Amino acid sequence: MPNRPLRILLTNDDSHDSPLFHRAIDALRQLGELHIAVPATEQSWKGKSMTRYGPVYAERITIHDAPAWSITGTPADCVNLALYNLLEEQPDIVVSGINIGKNVGLGFVYASGTVGACLEANIAGLPALALSQELSREDFIYWDQNRGFRDDTAAALRRSIEVLLPRVWHTFVDGHLDARTTWNVNFPIAMPHEPEIRRTRLGFSTYKSCFQRRGDQYLFGLASADIDTAADTDDATLKAGHISATLLDIRSFGQAL
Repeated sequence: MPNRPLRILLTNDDSHDSPLFHRAIDALRQLGELHIAVPATEQSWKGKSMTRYGPVYAERITIHDAPAWSITGTPADCVNLALYNLLEEQPDIVVSGINIGKNVGLGFVYASGTVGACLEANIAGLPALALSQELSREDFIYWDQNRGFRDDTAAALRRSIEVLLPRVWHTFVDGHLDARTTWNVNFPIAMPHEPEIRRTRLGFSTYKSCFQRRGDQYLFGLASADIDTAADTDDATLKAGHISATLLDIRSFGQAL
């Protein structure tokens, strides 16, 4: 661990108006020197894609009273651009989230822009932390339609994150910054009990058609999914009301069978 405040680069895939992103800013600026580079518009389901053709623009803005870069690209673009063009000094860790909605199961994790930003950090030799918040169906639909939460939901999420994010930080970040790995962490829907942090495996959950026909168009609309319900998976752990933490190590991708 460096003998100074940790330099943290924060991004997400929900863009700068996400209320959970604001909760992440509140928590992380208490834990280190915070730098922010965030997509100018929502970039969900972009995985680790990067902008190959056309320009990417970076604009200085303020988000939740914090200076930030707003970038016309994907989450992975944000990380790469910040690391090699925008920041004067390299961060010690990249944090992505807090995502609105869970990121669990193989098919969904590798489609996630939240996780994609972390994989870009790992490629650059940095550790990363992907944070996601499970929501009820009603709260997710409300967010999707209103870009916000009802007051009671917002208050419950604030209380939960204030307690749980520092716990996750001290478990997976303090003293654990050597490897180019990502901890993919999912917070459960707020419950009366305090959840445990459980190390889980990435469930072998997959999806089928992602598009629905509307006239002569095909619009995104996930039809169905096959969910791995085994007790040691990330999704099952969330359903049991606990925090799931799954280690993603890009170095294992190239290992021989």
